[in-house]
Amino acid sequence: MFHRSSPRPGHRRSQGAPHGTGHRHRTETNALRRPADRTRTRWLLAFALSCLLAAAGGIVAGLIVMDSGLRAAAEQARHRHGVVATTVEEASPRTATRINGAPLTTARVRWQYPAASGHTARVPVPPGTRAGQPVTLLVDDKGESTMASRSASEIAADAVAAGAANTGLITLAAAGAVFLRLRRVEARNLAQWEREWDRVEPRWSGRLRPDREPGDD
Repeated sequence: MFHRSSPRPGHRRSQGAPHGTGHRHRTETNALRRPADRTRTRWLLAFALSCLLAAAGGIVAGLIVMDSGLRAAAEQARHRHGVVATTVEEASPRTATRINGAPLTTARVRWQYPAASGHTARVPVPPGTRAGQPVTLLVDDKGESTMASRSASEIAADAVAAGAANTGLITLAAAGAVFLRLRRVEARNLAQWEREWDRVEPRWSGRLRPDREPGDD
């Protein structure tokens, strides 16, 4: 009858890889990364974060400009009044202009705003306008001829431009700072590499081997 032999005292049967092998492997792998590599990675991550912050800042800036523009346009609209003026002469063909692609001429017109306050000015009118015809125009609280308040599309264009400019400036500033920092990191890395090569090269090339003579190649 056979009996299973018991292991000798103090002897352990090996099962699988020794404990801690994976940890040592990871340590050795991470040791291949130089401090410059880790610094470079951190700065690149910082630049990516700066781009996100720049985009957020651009959105905020655009919203501020949009809100401010709409408020200003609403305030201007409160002081704009439409009146009906009367032309006192025919439209002059020599002063033809274009507004939004439509040809316009000018003519002298007369209106009253506020009441009993007469005004006369030359304003754009459609071509062929005759004397005595009614013309609608905008005036301010004093009755002076003025332009309409800015439209929402014009304000939105300014908001987009402001947001893009804000994002671009922040991104360029962050890119410049990161570029200068990475150049310094690269310079230190090259200097360190040169020092290590000066220390390792004699051994690697065999110049310090005892069996080589000074004149051997």
